Amino acid sequence: MILVKLRGVSAVSPNNGWAGGRDPSRSVAVVGGGFGGVCAVVMLQRAGYNDVTVFERGERVGGVWNHNTYPGAACDIPSHLYEFSFEPNPRWSRRYAPQAEIQAYLEDVARRHGVLNRIHTGTEVTRASWDEGRSKWCVDTSAGQHEADILITACGQLSVPKVPAIPGLESFDGPVFHTARWRHDVDLAGKRVAVVGTGCSAIQAVPAIQPIVERVDVYQRSPGWTMPKMDFAYSERTKQLFERFSFLQRLDRMTLFAFQELGAAALTGHRWLLGPLRALGRRQIEKAIKDDELRAKVTPSDEIGCKRIMLTDEWYPTLTKPNVELITDPIAEVTPTGIRLEDGTERPTDVLVLATGFSTHGFVAPMEIVGTGGRTLAEEWAQVPHAYLGMSVPDFPNMFLLYGPNTNGGTGSVIYTIEAGVAHVIAALGELERAHACRIEVRRQTADEFDRELRAALTETVWHTGCTNWYVDENGNDPSQWPWLWRTYRRRTAKIDPGAYALSTPAPDDVLAA
Repeated sequence: MILVKLRGVSAVSPNNGWAGGRDPSRSVAVVGGGFGGVCAVVMLQRAGYNDVTVFERGERVGGVWNHNTYPGAACDIPSHLYEFSFEPNPRWSRRYAPQAEIQAYLEDVARRHGVLNRIHTGTEVTRASWDEGRSKWCVDTSAGQHEADILITACGQLSVPKVPAIPGLESFDGPVFHTARWRHDVDLAGKRVAVVGTGCSAIQAVPAIQPIVERVDVYQRSPGWTMPKMDFAYSERTKQLFERFSFLQRLDRMTLFAFQELGAAALTGHRWLLGPLRALGRRQIEKAIKDDELRAKVTPSDEIGCKRIMLTDEWYPTLTKPNVELITDPIAEVTPTGIRLEDGTERPTDVLVLATGFSTHGFVAPMEIVGTGGRTLAEEWAQVPHAYLGMSVPDFPNMFLLYGPNTNGGTGSVIYTIEAGVAHVIAALGELERAHACRIEVRRQTADEFDRELRAALTETVWHTGCTNWYVDENGNDPSQWPWLWRTYRRRTAKIDPGAYALSTPAPDDVLAA
């Protein structure tokens, strides 16, 4: 095997390598059929790679938007930024698109670009192992085994619901379900509903169900900061203008991106910018809530942005409704008929809803991935999940993660991040073909240097100012957040840096001059 040092190659350079084009026989397996999986297929096809197979454990494409169908579910990123740059949609119904519309958009993109012909829905990947002798990934699925030259994981960070370890939870006689697995067969009309959690799902679901339930008890562990969402419906005339004059939608997208980048700057290195946001958050509370006790319950004591900032116009007004009560006393246990607090009070409940977020640090869970020498990704990540640019892990050749470790942010659109990641994959494949190589792997030194740089930068961010959040684990490690601007991510993923990766070729004659 011959190692070849890489030179810098842009992700957008046309026809890198294989006799002036792409190797049509290069096969790619993609795990996940959400935005990441669909984006990977479309961009790979556009780059000339047509042997792409996607495995999605759900029955439809959509990922998080297929599973999260709770009442009020909607995006908290403006619609014109929460879409593929190569597939702008001028006919979004609202400034912030609801779940069903996002799901329909993704299915439409998948249909028009032939992704549905390449995807196996209802198929779960249980294991992927690297075959050293043949430089192939062997992918074990619920439908059988599949082989591919390249493995791309697009599992997302919000795919595995987190169920809290509340004593007695299994003993509850009524329906119990997570917001990400909402039971639409359960009629909430006239019911006493308990919602555990006050995060992003709760602030959308509670206002949606409040008008129909008899009572809703909201159990809060700690309050989070919110900002006005200022959502509105697009008029038919506005949609027609976006449709006829596409530059208007591009201008709106650029403006939104600039605003999101300003927020990223505030969270990552210019904390003086947080002052106006903090004042706006306090003003939103004071305007909606006049009761001093309730106002004290919902006012955070931590720095704004340390937890995810939530966008809402309805949350605080809903908490003031006569059939809504915010409960901050700790839960002692769930009983067959309700919830008992630590002070001994038991509150009768008919339906229990868990708005408790996701297990965000698994990235590929519950799939097992085995790299060179039989080393598993779980072993590599025993201390904390990490990857070069959130995508590449030493000893796991020809594997790339989309929306992997440290590619989440407090602002910005994850779709922007995914597109940048796929561009990096295409650049890496171009290098494989330029050298007629069969294997590309990030160097251990490169990955370690990046990790040290990233951890040092994270200490300066707002997420490490002392609050409890889902970004930071119990040991103080942060495997989730990107500590710089998003245009920095696009710049760093746009090419293959010289020396960052090692290439292996099967025979000396196959090596092209570097």
